[in-house]
Amino acid sequence: MSKQYNCLAGKVAIITGAAQGIGRVIARVFAEESASVVIADIQEGPGQAAAQDIRDAGQHALFIKTDLRREKDIEAMIDSTTDNFGRLDIVINNARPQLPQVPFAESLEYWDLAMDVILKAPALIAKHALPRLLKSGGGSIVNIASVNAFFVTSYQSVAYHVAKAGLLQLTRYLAVESGPQNIRVNAICPGLVDLYDKDKPLTADPVNKSVAELVVPLKRAASAAEIAEVALFLCTDAAAYITGHVLAVDGGEMLGDHFYVARKAFNRGRGFMEEY
Repeated sequence: MSKQYNCLAGKVAIITGAAQGIGRVIARVFAEESASVVIADIQEGPGQAAAQDIRDAGQHALFIKTDLRREKDIEAMIDSTTDNFGRLDIVINNARPQLPQVPFAESLEYWDLAMDVILKAPALIAKHALPRLLKSGGGSIVNIASVNAFFVTSYQSVAYHVAKAGLLQLTRYLAVESGPQNIRVNAICPGLVDLYDKDKPLTADPVNKSVAELVVPLKRAASAAEIAEVALFLCTDAAAYITGHVLAVDGGEMLGDHFYVARKAFNRGRGFMEEY
């Protein structure tokens, strides 16, 4: 990870879903840049551990147990943030629930969970955070969406696709409404990220690694740190004139033609190679 020379010094950031995965790495990167970070997560054990790791490194972090399906929890979390750190400058909406991949009719059982955590919670957080950001003279909201906002088939539930697509529209709406108050709102759409699955990185599986090389022009999955660095950039003065933007961080994955990629995979299986 690159060091930006304390570019978030004096800033206070809330990161939801930061007990693990991308959110945990974002929290660490922001803390390394001298932000005071709040880890808002429903998982108490991992959340406390994530905050303690940051404090052990000499930086400022606070874990606040938050059920993002409860507006009272969200309001209390934001109040606690400003009570402890005196201000609020940055919100990273990263949390997502675990959703099974099931046929459409069965997926409806999980829609409320998906919409509540992925879409409604960022809206409620904005409702309660915007006055605090305004009090700080402005600020930045970054919504962690997904390239799946643009797809209709993947390893994710349809509810996940729909909620992430809605999150992009929420991003744009808030950017328009909040821009006059110097509050910027942007979204990041990660592609394939090498997160841990069954205690191993995703691409530790040779099949997953081969598929990543096939479908991603950069021929690899992203690291969580690479997503965190983009979130960091969007929250610094270097991005002061960027708002309402949806930034795909996917190594070029969405540039692929599905027919071509499938043809290439099929021909490889038959022992033929296609260079381009």
